Amino acid sequence: MKRIIGISLAVLAVGCNGIIGNGYTVTGEIKGITDGTNVFLEKQDENTGMSVPIDTVKIEKGKFVFEGETKEPGIHAVRIDKTPGGFFFILEKGDITAKINKDSIGQAKLGGTYNNEELMKFNSNMKGFQKRMMDFQKNNIAKMQEAQKSNDSVVMNQLNKEYGKLQDEMIVANTKYVNENPKSFLSLLLVPSLFNTPNADVVKIKKSFEALDNDLKATTAGKKIQKQVEEYAKAIESKKKVS
Repeated sequence: MKRIIGISLAVLAVGCNGIIGNGYTVTGEIKGITDGTNVFLEKQDENTGMSVPIDTVKIEKGKFVFEGETKEPGIHAVRIDKTPGGFFFILEKGDITAKINKDSIGQAKLGGTYNNEELMKFNSNMKGFQKRMMDFQKNNIAKMQEAQKSNDSVVMNQLNKEYGKLQDEMIVANTKYVNENPKSFLSLLLVPSLFNTPNADVVKIKKSFEALDNDLKATTAGKKIQKQVEEYAKAIESKKKVS
């Protein structure tokens, strides 16, 4: 599987979820998997892009728990040994919960922390877009293949135009989310996707990024995305000058 805040202590500061400092717990509930089965916590290797395990626990009485510390939020994954698939979530300080159906692990119900609850809401809102795009691909794949074989540019351009409209709708929705949720880690991760259109407005995208919470921009992901934003902006400006 691919692609992936601290509190000050005066005398004693405890987070709203009962976690001290940068601590986290990830508690999963799953039925139908044998006790003793290994569960892996994974993150993306920055060099290879592959998911690598960073912790392993066992299922006990239908539950598993990961515990540790993290200085900043980041995309991680949970995979269950000898079971297809896994699910992504945002590892961050606090008590993270996951309710899992063994037949649809990728659709685990996340909760307990702000960013994971935001991830669930966002995914729920995106289901309509995703279904329409998948249906379009399914209903038109044969037509596109035939057009490619016969080099029918009229049909290919028409299909690409229709699909492009669906993509543009998703970009608009992503932009709206980013602008309305400056504290969400998901907003940070969505910024690069805003460039996925021929008419990307560089000024507006950079403005959306700059409006994000400073703590988000200071994360490892934030610094990486800031660099991407700058590179995208330069590339788009270069194309405009050439044309």
